[in-house]
Amino acid sequence: MSVQLKIFTLICIAVGMSTATVLPDIAQSKNDTAVIGCSTFNTTYNSCKFNYNVIINSETPCIFNCTYNPTLLSPLQLDVHLSYKHPDRNPTFVAAQQSFFLNSWTLPKMFPNHGEFQIYTSVASLLCPPRQQQEETIEVRITTSSTDNITMNVRLYNQSYELKMGNFAVLKATPISPDYRLYQWTGDQTSVLISAESKNNSDTVCAIFALQNAKCPVVTDESGLRAGSGRFQTFTTRAAMVASRTDYPDGIHMIMWPLPDDDRCTLTTENMSNHSSRSKTVQFEVFNHASIGATWYIFFATGTLTVGMIFGIALVTLKCIDRTLNRTRHAVLADEDDQRELLPGDEFSETTRGGFAEGGVAVLSGVDNGQVPRSGSGSGSGYSQVIGSPGAGGVQSPDRGFALSFHSESSTSNEPASREIIQQPYYPPTTVVPHEDVIQAMTSSVNPVYVVWWKRFAYFQSQTAEAQVSEMGFQNNILIMAVFAVLPTAELIRSYLKVLSYNGDEDQCFFNSRCLTGAWIFHDFARVFTNIGYICGGIAFSRIVLRHRLLTFRDLGHPTISNSAGVSRHYGLFMSLGYGLVIQGLMSSLYHTCPNSVTIRFDMMFMYVMAVAAIICVWGLRHGDVTHHVYPTMGLIGTMLLLAEGREWVTRLAFWLCMSFLYLVLLLTTTVLMSRYGMWSFSPMKMLQVWKGWKPVRDKLAEVIRNEDLISTPIHVLRIVAGFVANGSLILYGAIADPNVYGYILSVCLTNLGLYFGNYIITKRFQYKEKGAPLAWICLILSFVMWTLALSAFGFHNTDSESSASDSRGLNSSCAFLGVFDPHDVWHLFSSLALYTFFIGLLTLDDDVARTPSREIHVF
Repeated sequence: MSVQLKIFTLICIAVGMSTATVLPDIAQSKNDTAVIGCSTFNTTYNSCKFNYNVIINSETPCIFNCTYNPTLLSPLQLDVHLSYKHPDRNPTFVAAQQSFFLNSWTLPKMFPNHGEFQIYTSVASLLCPPRQQQEETIEVRITTSSTDNITMNVRLYNQSYELKMGNFAVLKATPISPDYRLYQWTGDQTSVLISAESKNNSDTVCAIFALQNAKCPVVTDESGLRAGSGRFQTFTTRAAMVASRTDYPDGIHMIMWPLPDDDRCTLTTENMSNHSSRSKTVQFEVFNHASIGATWYIFFATGTLTVGMIFGIALVTLKCIDRTLNRTRHAVLADEDDQRELLPGDEFSETTRGGFAEGGVAVLSGVDNGQVPRSGSGSGSGYSQVIGSPGAGGVQSPDRGFALSFHSESSTSNEPASREIIQQPYYPPTTVVPHEDVIQAMTSSVNPVYVVWWKRFAYFQSQTAEAQVSEMGFQNNILIMAVFAVLPTAELIRSYLKVLSYNGDEDQCFFNSRCLTGAWIFHDFARVFTNIGYICGGIAFSRIVLRHRLLTFRDLGHPTISNSAGVSRHYGLFMSLGYGLVIQGLMSSLYHTCPNSVTIRFDMMFMYVMAVAAIICVWGLRHGDVTHHVYPTMGLIGTMLLLAEGREWVTRLAFWLCMSFLYLVLLLTTTVLMSRYGMWSFSPMKMLQVWKGWKPVRDKLAEVIRNEDLISTPIHVLRIVAGFVANGSLILYGAIADPNVYGYILSVCLTNLGLYFGNYIITKRFQYKEKGAPLAWICLILSFVMWTLALSAFGFHNTDSESSASDSRGLNSSCAFLGVFDPHDVWHLFSSLALYTFFIGLLTLDDDVARTPSREIHVF
C-alpha cells in the first residue's frame, strides 16, 4: 500500500509541474476516495476548486494558496471535515487568509455547557467576496500538534451566493458553521421583507437570524452581533425582518446561525447530556414590502371610517337621550310630612341626617297580610312600615308579612311600643351595608329573615357628600393612575427601543415580523394606529355621559326623599369608563410600540379597572350606596395582582392552594352577602362581620335546603347558583391548568361582569317586564355583533407576549387585511367599537324608567 501511495504522489508532482490546473475540480473529484499527503498537496496550487482527502501530522502541515478572478469564480466556500474526535488531546487548527480578512477554526470543537456530548468535527465557511471584485489570493493553513497521521477532507468550491426576488435559497448550517446569502437592491426599492422558514424537521432547533450591511467581514458570532453589527432575532420555526435601503445601502447579508442549545428560544435550561451534534436547514426568501408612504391612503380611509362611526353613533345617541329625557316628567307627589332635600342643606341637621343615613331595617317574620305594629308614643323614638317580601326585588307575598324595626341613633324614648295596625305603600329595598346595631342584634333568639334598607334612604345616601366624594374620587384617581402608569411605561419602552436600535436585538420586542409597517419610532405602526377606536370612543362616551347627567339633574330639579325618580346612576363611575377607554388606547399604543412579556402588564392594567368599574355600574343602577364599595373592590383587585407575582417565587402547588383558598373565601362571603343581606361589598370589615355571624347564615342555608325559604324567588336562587358554579369552575381551572395569572385574573373580572350584566338583563326584562330603552337594545345588539367579530379575529394569534420571543415569532403571519393589517389590528378596531356601544347601552338601558318614582322601581 505504501508503494502505491508513493507512486501516486510522484505522479501528482509530475502533473503539477507540467500543467496549470493541478487539482481536478469538484465535479471531477466528487467520488474521489484517494488519500494524499500534505507534502504533495502543498505543491499543487493555482486551482481554487478541489475536493481531496489529505493526511497531516505535526511534521507535515497543509499550507496552500490559490489565486482567482472573482468575476468568474465568487464567492468560495471552504469545507473541512475531520475524522479525529479527541479535542482534549491534539486539536487541529484551520485558517483561511484572504487579502483583508482572516477566518480560523479549531477542530474538533465542543461547547463548555455540553462537553463531550456535543462535538463538532466539521467546519464549512463561505469566504467573503473580495473588495471591488479584485483578483484575490487565498492561503489555507491546516496544522496539528499530533505526531500521528490525521485524515481529513478538504474541499474548496464555488457557491451560489446572491438571492433574487421571487427565488429562494436553502441553507444548512451548524453552531460552528453559520451560513449567509446576499440580496442586492434593484431599481427604486426602499424596503423588503426577508423571511426564514425551517425545513427538513429542523423546526425545533434554536437559531439566530441576522441582517447586516453587505460588506466584509461578515460577523457570525453572538458577541459581534451584540456589538451592533446589524440586527438579529432568535427563532425555531420561522423568522422575518424588514430591511430598509437606508440601513443597508450596499445590500443585505442574510445570516443563519444555529445555536448549540435551545435555551435562548425556550427560556428554560435543558438537560445538557441529551445534545448531540446538530444542524438546521432554513429557506430564505425575499418579498416586496409596502412602506407607510405607499399605504398612507389605507390608514387614512380606515381612520376616517372608524372615527366617523364612533362620532356618528354619538350624535344619534345624544339626539335620542335629548328626546327621552327632555320630555316633561309626570309630577311625583311627595309626602307632606317628608320634604327633606336629598342633598344636606343648612336646615338639615346632623342629628336628622344621622337618623336617616344610618337607620337600618330588620325584617322579622310573623305578621300576616302586610300589617305591622307601630309605636304609638309619638315621641319619634321609632316607627314601622309595611313591605311585601323584600327578597329579589320585593315581590309581595300573600302568605306572609314582615315586621320592620327601625333603629336610629337619634332615638331618645324608652317607652314600650303600642300595637297600632296601619297600612303603608310598598317601597322596594336596596342593598346597603346593614347598620352595626342590626348586625349585633342578630342572635339565636333574634334571628331576622332578611336585612334591607329603604330605597329612598339609599337614594338619599347616594347624594351625600361621602358618596359623591367616593364617586368623583374614583373618577379622578383613574386620571392620577394614568399619569403614574404612562410615565414609567414610556420610559421603559424607550429603553427597549434603545437596545433594539443600538444593539440590534429584536428579541426585545415581540412584533408580528411578517406584517410590519414602520413609521417614525413605531416599528409596527398599524398596531399603534388601530387603537384610535379606544381613544375616540372614550372621548365620545364621556361627552354622552355629561349630556345624560345634565338632562337627568335638570329634570329632577331639587329632589327630595320622596320625589326622586329613576334608577341610581353613578355618573362618576360612567365617566370612569370613558376615561378608561381613552387610557386603554394610550396604554395599548405604548405596549405595541414594543410588545413583550413585561410591557403587556401595562396594557392589561386598565382592562382590570374598566371591568371592575363596569360591574359596579351594573350593580349600582338599583343600589344607591354602591360607590362606598369602589375603593375596597379596587384594593382587592390590586392585592390579587400583587399576589400574582408570587407565582414566580413559589411552587405551583403552594401558589394555587393559596390563591384558590382566598378565591373560595371571597366567593362564599360575597354569595352570603348577596343572598342573605342583599348587599355587595368587598370591604374587609363587612366580610369579617359575615364570618362572625355564621349562625344566621347557617339557618338561612338550612331553610333553603328544606324548601322553607319564603323570601328568595327562583331567579334570586338561580343567579346565586350560577355565580357560584361559574366562579367555582374558574377556581378549578386555575388550579389544574396553571394559566398565566394576570390573564387569569382578567378572565375572572370579565366572567363576573358577564354574570352581573346577564342577571340584570334577565331580571329586568323577563321577571319585572321592564321594556328598556330602544336605543339601549340597539347598542347592545350592535355590541354583540362587534364582539363576535372581534373575538373571531382575536382567536387568530400571531404573537404571544407571554411566551419567549422565538415562540411568539413562530406564530407570525402575513398581513391578511388590505395588505397592512393583521387579525390583531382587526381585534383592536372591533373590540373598541364593541366596548363603546356596550357602555352606551349600559348607560341608557334604564331610560325607560327615568320618570318612574324611585320608590316604585324594583331592586335586584
